[in-house]
Amino acid sequence: MVLFVSGTVCFGQEDLKEREKQAAFDPTYTSYSRKKPAYVTLKDGTKLEGHIKDLDYKKGQIKRLKIEEEGKKKVEIVAADIADLYMAPSGMEKLGKQSAYFNDATKWGRSDASKHLNKGYTMYTNQTVSLKNKKDPAEYLMQVVNPKYSQVIQVFADPFAKQTASIGVGSLKLAGGIAKSYYIKKDDSIVWLTKGNFDEHYDRLFMDNEQFKAKYAVHKYKWSLLGVYVLDYTEFVLAEESGNTK
Repeated sequence: MVLFVSGTVCFGQEDLKEREKQAAFDPTYTSYSRKKPAYVTLKDGTKLEGHIKDLDYKKGQIKRLKIEEEGKKKVEIVAADIADLYMAPSGMEKLGKQSAYFNDATKWGRSDASKHLNKGYTMYTNQTVSLKNKKDPAEYLMQVVNPKYSQVIQVFADPFAKQTASIGVGSLKLAGGIAKSYYIKKDDSIVWLTKGNFDEHYDRLFMDNEQFKAKYAVHKYKWSLLGVYVLDYTEFVLAEESGNTK
């Protein structure tokens, strides 16, 4: 069974399903564990470990936090002073195991992050962004939803994103909806990417790579395959940089 044909590659339905699993974005979290410690790295290199006491948000993005290190007073830190944050979502013990495809997190770089990610922590990094491409740019801590393959293109959660339709009976959800927007960063440019404006950004994001262009030359792109595109593009770019292109 062929789902679609693109340039030089035919995707079987089962192959595509497996690829979608590999490229699945992390869930967007809007809560955090009050029992697990958080790990903060400031821009000056200072590292803090303690429990998050409070978070302040704007449009779902973190702009300020309060953290209490063991034996110390609570301190308030603005996002502009923070490089990155690793925080455990509430109920993280209920999370399933990560895909075996990504068991070796260090293969994707950021070895400093792998120990936290492999324990189910969520990764946030400092970004200067115009919220919904409308507000004046400001610095926030934004959740990276593709942490294991974010070297070339970073995808950040939009906690206020609308969802595509989901199917359910009563309280049982049979099929979840897909977020209709993310923030996406390539090079030094970060934009609010939506299902509606995907066509405006697709070529800039992906079609400057010859291998990607060959694979998807006659493919009608789909919003539901955004993660697959980002993963494929990342693999092609990293292969070129390492000289492993075929």
